[in-house]
Amino acid sequence: MVKIAFLGAGMMGQPMIRNFLKGGHAVTVYNRTLEKARPLEALGAELALTPREAARGADVIMSSLTNDDASQQTWNGPDGALQADVRPGAYAIEASTVSLAWVSKLNELAATKGLHFLDCPVAGRPDVAEAGQLKVFAGGSADDVDALRSVLDAISKSVMHVGDVGSGITFKLIYNVMGAIQVAACAEGMHACEAAGIDLAVAAEGFATGATGSPHVARHSGYMARNEHEDPVQFSGKMRIKDVEYGIGLIEDVGGQSVLGHATRAVFGQMVENGMGDMNDSELIDTLRRVHSKGTA
Repeated sequence: MVKIAFLGAGMMGQPMIRNFLKGGHAVTVYNRTLEKARPLEALGAELALTPREAARGADVIMSSLTNDDASQQTWNGPDGALQADVRPGAYAIEASTVSLAWVSKLNELAATKGLHFLDCPVAGRPDVAEAGQLKVFAGGSADDVDALRSVLDAISKSVMHVGDVGSGITFKLIYNVMGAIQVAACAEGMHACEAAGIDLAVAAEGFATGATGSPHVARHSGYMARNEHEDPVQFSGKMRIKDVEYGIGLIEDVGGQSVLGHATRAVFGQMVENGMGDMNDSELIDTLRRVHSKGTA
């Protein structure tokens, strides 16, 4: 049994916590809104009022948070996890999709506390997290990744060791930019088919089963064709923009180009401009419908 402090009980954090509990681990949970974490208490988790309290004496401190600001405050704020009396030699894991700059800084901060650090962002939506089938992109030493296999296996179907600290988030950001490009292209293609009078069910089947197909295209084209979208929202337009912006910055910093990343940022930007940023990414097609109807009015 491993004593885990888990920071963030949102749509991804909660199913990950449930799988840790199923795996026999002891979990103390911090969430900014305590009431949202209450259901986990009935499953055996302990709740903490601050990240500092949650991290005290833990073997592993792991976070799943929204962005850099949330991660910085939770780890390094006045009552942050790094202010706790942590066990020397314990592990700190950042599983959030944040910037490489913050991961690098968090690695330095963790080292000053005598913690081993890994960046382990995950791929998969909440339903995949619930099934314990996430993909983990691990950055850190091979020894540290191996030492945490039993912990990471509780939430995932595969752990890919990408390289040293920072490699996990680097790959995840590039991965998410590619995914967002596919969703944006799918929305534009489906909308163009609709404008041309092609039945969307036929278009979705063609896109999903042809050379254009991918898990992203199959999933999103189906939602768009049926005009049915995930409830509650699992991946919003605003979250797509956040990931793409972090990804573009990373790609350009390392000397790559992200022409399609910038275009995708602009396409999803239309969701925010039309008051739809908190809606599902698959509802991007509805934004395009609005933009098109305004342009032809």
